[in-house]
Amino acid sequence: MSGKKRRIARRRREALAHDRSPADRAAEIRRRRRRRVRPARVVLAADRVWLVAETRPRWAARAARDCEAAGIPTFEPREEVELTSPSGRRRTARVPLLHRTLFVGLRDDDDLARVEGHPGIAHVLFRDGRAVVIAPSVLQAFADAIIGHGGGAEGGDEEAVTALLFALGDDVRVTAGPLAALRGTVEGTDPARRRYRVALSLFGRETPVVLDEDQIARD
Repeated sequence: MSGKKRRIARRRREALAHDRSPADRAAEIRRRRRRRVRPARVVLAADRVWLVAETRPRWAARAARDCEAAGIPTFEPREEVELTSPSGRRRTARVPLLHRTLFVGLRDDDDLARVEGHPGIAHVLFRDGRAVVIAPSVLQAFADAIIGHGGGAEGGDEEAVTALLFALGDDVRVTAGPLAALRGTVEGTDPARRRYRVALSLFGRETPVVLDEDQIARD
């Protein structure tokens, strides 16, 4: 009990010292400043067939671990950021860059069956009846570009990979924001900002709306 009283007293003293209430100070600590940190280079297996899998909500990290344990290499694009509180305490977090997206490197149909059978995998991306395959060199250049190890000589690699996720003409639904549940068609892409122009049916006509990548999902 005495220890709890001391903690409460310390918080009150800190609040008075900073001329703010304990609740305001706690809220400020939660609003941490982010700064991009360059992580180690990710080297992808060049002898695998790389496909795109969409995971179920909050399953990406676990699905990646399980696939790796089964001998199936994966790549989930993440950005390492350093979070700093006003008190100076720092920690590093890895934040996903692509919403519920996991790249998987397969050897054969058995690997594909394992991936599709995982409870955290919603589906593997197919287009016109064929799996969307990404060349290892293109995916490696994409990984280098987003992590910060690429020289940018290829130029179009990031756009080429991102365009596979939501291509022009794809039917999508809005998953977040005031337009949630509406459906539309992708008619423009901005890979650099990860935004898409989607034609939604509003007020009885097609209305173009710009949405972030994490606000839409394949219909």
